[in-house]
Amino acid sequence: MVKLEVLGFNSLEEYIKYFFRTLLPSNRTYSYFVDWEKVKNKLEQLKYQISILNYLTQVKREDRRRELKQIITKYPEVVEAIPYLIAVREKDIEILEIVNNQVTFKKIIFDKEKIDNNKIEEIINFCEKTGLLDAFDNIKDLFTYLFGVEVGIDSNARKNRSGKIFQEMVALALDRKIKQLNLDLEIVEEDPSIKIRRNKKADFVIYHKNQPKIVIEVNFYGIGGSKPTETAGSYLDLNKRLKEKGLTFIWVTDGPAWKTMKQTLKQPFQELDYLINYNILNQKLGLIIKNET
Repeated sequence: MVKLEVLGFNSLEEYIKYFFRTLLPSNRTYSYFVDWEKVKNKLEQLKYQISILNYLTQVKREDRRRELKQIITKYPEVVEAIPYLIAVREKDIEILEIVNNQVTFKKIIFDKEKIDNNKIEEIINFCEKTGLLDAFDNIKDLFTYLFGVEVGIDSNARKNRSGKIFQEMVALALDRKIKQLNLDLEIVEEDPSIKIRRNKKADFVIYHKNQPKIVIEVNFYGIGGSKPTETAGSYLDLNKRLKEKGLTFIWVTDGPAWKTMKQTLKQPFQELDYLINYNILNQKLGLIIKNET
């Protein structure tokens, strides 16, 4: 159970209420929404191909198939930009087709090195059947269009940015507190010597006199779902494994999602020594470190 005596609470019920009351409403910084540099770099990489394909915005619908074939034949490198026009990153796209009640799969290859007449025809058919050729009716400038597409694709990376932002917040809090304590302590981020899972290093490890003492995992959840539940379950097992090695485990988790998923944390509150949020980390980290080192 949460070490109430260390954290300064009289009962688990009191602590749980405080935990949920002090959750952060958000961790969205201004840089959370769009990585503009990433968007611009992607367009820069494709500027030559985009310039050539931009010609199709001036071509009548009935002529586009023919003109696209001529473009690809003369400039095969343009095929590598086509997936981006429909917000896809892969160079090879698997298509499911149903022909005569039979399910088949066709791989469309957007690789300039593998272009031949058959591949060109497949790519043009792909552009036609996906509606891309018709979409040029509404595209005045391909650079502007792709800028919007890239912004949309980049929004998928927000979850990773959210986790990184929260990890940076915790890193600053740890560094600040370690300096205040003035003890023989060291923080190692992404410590390769402590594996959480096969390919997952510990977010932070606090060393005392060159010996690992405290392992810290951090995550932030803005919305609910299966991931927080999965994480909570995996950390119960992790806590047991670390205890067997004489290590203390701290789970720093935060975000408004937990207010709608309180039941998920019921068992972790019972089994983990330190299940804390960001505000509790700032307030109680010094007490935890003194107790565990």
